[in-house]
Amino acid sequence: AFAAYAEGNRVQRERHPHDEAGETTFTQRLQSVFNADFMARRRPAEHGARIPIFIVGMPRSGTSLIEQILSSCPGVYGAGELTDLDDVLQSLPGLCGESEVHYPEAVGRLSTGALRQLGEAYLERVWRLAPDAERITDKLPANFQHVAMIKLVLPQAKIIHAMRDPMDSCFSCYARLFEGGNLDFSYDLGSVATYYGCYIRLMRHWQRVLPAGSMLDVHYEEMVVDTETQARRLLDYLELPWDDRCLDFHRNRRVVRTASLAQVRKPVYRSSVARWQNFEAHLGPLLDKLAPYR
Repeated sequence: AFAAYAEGNRVQRERHPHDEAGETTFTQRLQSVFNADFMARRRPAEHGARIPIFIVGMPRSGTSLIEQILSSCPGVYGAGELTDLDDVLQSLPGLCGESEVHYPEAVGRLSTGALRQLGEAYLERVWRLAPDAERITDKLPANFQHVAMIKLVLPQAKIIHAMRDPMDSCFSCYARLFEGGNLDFSYDLGSVATYYGCYIRLMRHWQRVLPAGSMLDVHYEEMVVDTETQARRLLDYLELPWDDRCLDFHRNRRVVRTASLAQVRKPVYRSSVARWQNFEAHLGPLLDKLAPYR
């Protein structure tokens, strides 16, 4: 089985090469711009009652399960993986009046009014999907890169950080064929480990520079062992009343367009925990690279 995974990933890697150096550099730029002093000085933009819920983290870390649970609550619309935040951030050069300055460096040149404009643009785009929803979930995992920006332009937003054993998360990425060559880092064990390192270092940086309680960490392993306790934690963080339908999330017939379509149609199961150990003989280099983060 692993030989087949390796060959499939080799083919995909040739079709969709990954810019590992660029990924690392972008992470460093984010940390440099959104440092503790910058975040302490900037005043977030204020918005109305519409509250987006961002579910971020590594792919294959339980983001779809979290969204399925939440979208089973009345008033919460599960929008799936949206690109709207990235699209809105593309307008940054125009807002700061300098076309040669891009995200994230351009953020330092934005007024509070411009930050509010970015937040309103995101809300306007997303609420078209469900105009009557009280809250809408956006579960694009890579939005972990924009956590600080989210808190600046949408301070009322709730951010849920989906976490999972890095070996399970990274191997699951490697073993999954994503649509259209998305997640090109996942087609090589070395690059998926590098991507994980960028991700977890950035999340630790956000924890240092943002106020306590800015995010809620949810561990996949704890979710599948005690779903009700973790679901109640989620709803408490979101300031939503408990609803028993959260535990019947697999009966929710909403459209799911991610690689976890089949999984969220089932009751909670534990067979994916430590699945990587079935392939341990082939994953030595990945285990070595991820050791500092486990």
